[in-house]
Amino acid sequence: MTEPIRILFGVSDTEECKKAIPTIIKLFAKRSEIELTLLHVIPETIVLAESGIVDYASLEHLQQEESNEILKEFAKIFNQEGIACKKILRNGNPIDVVLEIANDFDLLVIGASESSLLRRIFNSHQNSFINSSPIPVLVAK
Repeated sequence: MTEPIRILFGVSDTEECKKAIPTIIKLFAKRSEIELTLLHVIPETIVLAESGIVDYASLEHLQQEESNEILKEFAKIFNQEGIACKKILRNGNPIDVVLEIANDFDLLVIGASESSLLRRIFNSHQNSFINSSPIPVLVAK
């Protein structure tokens, strides 16, 4: 039996990321030899509170809930197309987290950086991120 192709899809609540969904479905739907893992990273939050009163636990809980919803939405779409998904939710710098776990996968899929949000996440250096990846990267748009 052939070992499955392990695909890591870095997901976020952006249009670029959502536009990558049809590409993944077209390339990998109805194939039993793939394992799709959805990764969402909650970026480190810096809160500057002048009043000094910040409920960090409440803020983290809200981010956790929103992130789980993002993962559920993506998984639901893929499940409807016959693609089973694993989900990973991590905290930290998105680039660092992706590069840290990438070696466990065969292919990394990311949405093309067109919006200012993704440019900020990838520090306007999508090519250097791609070049730093230890595995092949599919940039879907």
